[in-house]
Amino acid sequence: GKGFAYGAQGGSFLVQGDADSRACIRLSGADVVFGGRLAGPVDDSCGVNPGRANLKGFAFEYMTAGRAAVLGDPGPWICSGMTGGVVYCRLDEELGLDREVLRRRLARGAGVEIRHPDEGDLATIDELLTGYHRELLRSHQDEEADWVAEVIAGSRDTFVKIVPEKQTVMPKSTE
Repeated sequence: GKGFAYGAQGGSFLVQGDADSRACIRLSGADVVFGGRLAGPVDDSCGVNPGRANLKGFAFEYMTAGRAAVLGDPGPWICSGMTGGVVYCRLDEELGLDREVLRRRLARGAGVEIRHPDEGDLATIDELLTGYHRELLRSHQDEEADWVAEVIAGSRDTFVKIVPEKQTVMPKSTE
């Protein structure tokens, strides 16, 4: 439904497939993997179509902390009001999902940057996707697990990270 993992402060969410609009709005510390794949080539000739994206719009709105990995199309209007955390997006240049397409998916005025992952980020991507891979194997979804293993192996060359331009330091307590 709409608002998946709204305000989640901890834990891990593994989504095999797509999510409706406003996924991870106000994400505040949880780990999330969206395993949905591109169904075909990206075609933004008539604008970004949320109906064809794996996340249907406004994902990671007002995110303050946490980590998310998106294996497919993150959809339009992402990262509006994002002040913390990190979103790792897999690019698939063969199907047309490159940095420029990803940039078009950012919400107008989103104060975020698309960067190359550093070594720590690559370790985080590996951690997130290995957990997803393990669950696929546990549920006997070997073909999908094999594909995720290939994604993990190529993560250095296919992932980017989206982070706020200016990291806001959040106090641990307001008391």
